[in-house]
Formats: sequence, C-alpha cells, structure tokens
Amino acid sequence: MKQPVKLVTSMLSILATPAAAGGNPRWWVSPDQTDTYAWVGLVIFFLVLLLVAHLYARFDRHVEHRNSGSPLRTTIPMMLTVALAYELMPALSHFSMLLPAALILTAVARDFMLWWHPENGEFQK
Repeated sequence: MKQPVKLVTSMLSILATPAAAGGNPRWWVSPDQTDTYAWVGLVIFFLVLLLVAHLYARFDRHVEHRNSGSPLRTTIPMMLTVALAYELMPALSHFSMLLPAALILTAVARDFMLWWHPENGEFQK
C-alpha cells in the first residue's frame, strides 16, 4: 500500500513548480516587476489571431474570385465567415440569431443583384 502512495507523491512533486531561492514559485511576479511571460503570451496570442484572420481573408478572396460566375459568390464566403466567428468566439451563441441571418441575407441580396445586373459587377473587365 505504501508503494502506490509513494509513487503518486513522487509524480505530484515532479509536476509541482519548484520554488526559487526566495521561496516563491518561478511564475510568481511581485507587484513592482513586469510579467514577461504574460506579455509574451499575449503577443503570441494576437499573432496567432492575426494569422487565422489573414489566412481566412486569403481563402475568402480566392473563393470569391473563383466563383465569380456563380450566383452565390459572396453568400458562401459570408456563411463561412459567420461559422468561423461562432467557432472562434463561443460566446456569440448567446446573441440573437438575427445578426448572422441579416449578414447572410445581405450577401444573398448582393448576389442576386450581381446576377440580375451583371454589367454592374465589380469583377467585370
């Protein structure tokens, strides 16, 4: 019985953060110092967010140019944008469904007008 307890305590001691010379853990920052780990984490977080937005914008532009002749050339990218927003920010599920519905209906209306009057299209050469 003592062997499993000894094994568990040794594993927990490995997972614990060792204390520095002052007795505080390494991640502790006193109020008069700068928390560099937090700043590095924030910079990395915003860079990853920027990378996701950039890659999605490139994909959206590619889809819109590739589907220039289709009747739903802006509706499908708009639906993908709404889906990405709901995936990245789960708190949006608490809002009304009128916002994404209005965005999608606006894209459908734009596609309809571009289909109805193709000479006014923005990709016409």
